[in-house]
Amino acid sequence: MSVARCSILVLSEDSAEGAHDTLVALAKKIFRLVDSSYDWQHVRFEPPESQGVRKALRGNLWKSREPRDYRARLDLIGYIATKLLEGDRAFVLYHIDGDRPWTEREASENVAKFRSFIETDVRQFVEHRRARSGRPPAGDLALSQLLLVVPYYSIEAWLFQHTRAGVRFCEENPACRGKHVPVFQAWANDRGALDEVLKPKNQVCFEDRHNRQLAEGLDVDAVYYAGKSLHHTVEALLQNASLLAALAATRPA
Repeated sequence: MSVARCSILVLSEDSAEGAHDTLVALAKKIFRLVDSSYDWQHVRFEPPESQGVRKALRGNLWKSREPRDYRARLDLIGYIATKLLEGDRAFVLYHIDGDRPWTEREASENVAKFRSFIETDVRQFVEHRRARSGRPPAGDLALSQLLLVVPYYSIEAWLFQHTRAGVRFCEENPACRGKHVPVFQAWANDRGALDEVLKPKNQVCFEDRHNRQLAEGLDVDAVYYAGKSLHHTVEALLQNASLLAALAATRPA
């Protein structure tokens, strides 16, 4: 087994079965766009282990201010901060959906609220932990190790770009018998169209049941060059010096 040279805690608002494996498969491909020579076998992708954290991940509890959600939210903040404080090759990859079409992204509250969540709650927790241990403030360095992944409208806007597999799954579904094949063909002909679809998983017969297979076979280059939400995510990662250094450390000697 390869020795991990960096570690990434993978968190997602998606609580569906297989969501973690789907996001890991997608992350491996996205990081290839960031560093074409990195070796994912030297990266440890970690699932959330805490029951409280898994609860907070569901239903966007990270942005809740309801008293009943306080404990779960605090568990999540502490969990993220603890990971960020492991060192300069420890990261948190967090997936939230834009919940808007790409052209209406400025109206999405999720990203703004997440930035506030990071800049206030997580930052305070990190600095409190460092102060208790006698270490100097981390500033933006630790927070740069929190990597945000935001598809618009949802993660299916990226996964359904594997249109050949989508056509196959549609044709193999006895309840559909290829009814949605023209939908996938239209998406194949216009790679930017999926970012503008409201609730894309509700537009096809199999919804999110094949997300992992779609992620594993996805041609991320095609999605990237569509110039929309995945392109935006990758461009942000390319500006992250901490991530670039960590990925470079995984390259073959």
